Amino acid sequence: MEEQSPYTNGPYLVLSDGSTFDAAHGCVITYVTDAGQEQLEESCDFKFVEEDEIETVTLNDLMSAYEKLHNIKLREISDEKLDR
Repeated sequence: MEEQSPYTNGPYLVLSDGSTFDAAHGCVITYVTDAGQEQLEESCDFKFVEEDEIETVTLNDLMSAYEKLHNIKLREISDEKLDR
């Protein structure tokens, strides 16, 4: 019988201050070009950075890759939890 992961809540994205958090579903890691950096500094909002100036990787993809690499299952995410 496969052992169930104890990590049944989340995922959460914890910001660098160590206390601010949000649900990680839909979050991305983003890199921007020099032009994208200028757009970001002008607006302080990624919504105003042109798409061709951004490269993103979803946290879900990163977590999936980590689980495959280490042959572990950290999470059991149901559609019901993602709809919250």
